[in-house]
Amino acid sequence: MTALIQRGITSGILIVWGILLTYFYSSGRVSAYLSPTFQPWTLAAGLMLLILSVIVWFSPSTVTSGDAPSLAKGLGGTIFSGVVLTIPLVLATIVSPSQFSASTVLNRGLVSDANSLPGYKPPVEPALPTQDGTPGQDIATNPYMPRNADGQIRAETIDLIYAAEEKSLRADFENKEVEMIGQFMPAKSNNAKGDRFSLVRMYMVCCAADARPTAVTVQMDPAVKMEEMSWVRVVGTATFPVEGGRVIPLVVAKTVKPSDPPEEAMIY
Repeated sequence: MTALIQRGITSGILIVWGILLTYFYSSGRVSAYLSPTFQPWTLAAGLMLLILSVIVWFSPSTVTSGDAPSLAKGLGGTIFSGVVLTIPLVLATIVSPSQFSASTVLNRGLVSDANSLPGYKPPVEPALPTQDGTPGQDIATNPYMPRNADGQIRAETIDLIYAAEEKSLRADFENKEVEMIGQFMPAKSNNAKGDRFSLVRMYMVCCAADARPTAVTVQMDPAVKMEEMSWVRVVGTATFPVEGGRVIPLVVAKTVKPSDPPEEAMIY
């Protein structure tokens, strides 16, 4: 009987882990923790754990004899292991937020410089001309520069941060109208007039551990006030002034309005 209970607890632990991993994938919450490259493995791991739970439950008992104290001690250890391996995970699933908080963003530091992004390598050569020597493709027809119905470039924070560092990209955005969606954070520096805020998107390479809050400065006159980390849609002109000795991405906004979160809250 003790062996049966131990087997049941072990199977139960596998079931809890399998269900939670499968839930994280099917609910979309996994996107806040893992890059799309690794997300399918979460589902695979969850299904594998569920299969293992069935195998463990129907496996033959290996404990057929022994003194009562040793069996009871083994049962107690199994119960303790079950509590340790399941309760914290269940509680974390219930109370963990689906997005990063303002305090987490501030603790990690806003990134507005491409050199601070993981894996970034500065260009070593200028862009090459086309084979026939003609200028490159016009931005209006470039499939890699999507536009909205009003003809404004749909840009991400990461686009303008890279453009500030790379002159060849900067020409694609400078003095052109852009539409951006991000989270509102008050500007803590270079904001003497109080008319600036930071538009933030989380940039993830692998998982939540390496996620960095990327930020583009937005200037709006009159100043706009929103709740911290609320989602907003910004339409304005992309500029790249030199401040503090370096080129920064700055959007001079025409409109700033509340917005629903994008389908992908993270930038990968």
